[in-house]
Amino acid sequence: MIFFDTNVLVYAVINQDEEKMKLSQTLIANAIENDTFFISTLVLSEYIFILSKLKIIDEQHRQLMFFSSFAVDNHSTPCLLEGYALCRKLDFCKNINDAIHLKVAEKYCTKLVTFDSDYKKMQPYTTIEVEIL
Repeated sequence: MIFFDTNVLVYAVINQDEEKMKLSQTLIANAIENDTFFISTLVLSEYIFILSKLKIIDEQHRQLMFFSSFAVDNHSTPCLLEGYALCRKLDFCKNINDAIHLKVAEKYCTKLVTFDSDYKKMQPYTTIEVEIL
C-alpha cells in the first residue's frame, strides 16, 4: 500500500501548479488501478479543512466523496502517541499531523508519497520509503 499525504490530493484537484497536478493525478490513478491507494481519516479531515478554507468544498463534493471511499479509520491512539513521541524527539510538534501520518503509514503501508519536504527530518526515524515529490 502507498500512503498519500493530503497535499497530493489537494494538488490533484486544485490547479495550483500544472506539473504537480498532472503528477498527483497520475500517481493517484495508478495507485487506485493497482489497488495500493491509501489515505487515513486524518488525511481526509485535512483535505476537508483545506477545501473549506479555500471556500470550494461545495464544488469539490463529488471528489471528496470519492476520496472518502478510500479513507481507512485508523487514527488510533497508539498512532497518535507514537507520532507525538517522534515529534518530541525531533522538537517538531508543530508538525504533529505529519508525524501521525508517518506512523499510520508505517502500520499499513510500505511507502508514503508527499510534496512536503518537512518529511526529510523524519526519514531517518522510519523504516518505510518516503517519496518527496
